[in-house]
Amino acid sequence: MPDSFYQNLDAHELHPVTLRKQATAEEIQADLKGRIERMIARDPKFTGCEAPVPRPSRVRGEGGPNWTVDGFPGLASGCFGALVKIVDQARLEYELVS
Repeated sequence: MPDSFYQNLDAHELHPVTLRKQATAEEIQADLKGRIERMIARDPKFTGCEAPVPRPSRVRGEGGPNWTVDGFPGLASGCFGALVKIVDQARLEYELVS
């Protein structure tokens, strides 16, 4: 019995599709804040870390993020590396919209 579903795998390899959630700067910042709060709940040493405000940026390369942050406000000791990871992950998940 022949397959009733045929998929051309070559087409997917040439043009990967990355769907991002569309969100405003305030919505992205609220998500970042939630992630930081969960991190603090796991390890109190991150108390004092605050969510940065996203701003539009130029897309560098096809499918790249369209937003960045200008530093980290209220940067508590030991927060930098953890905040960079959180922001980098969110940049993969969100597209900034007005």
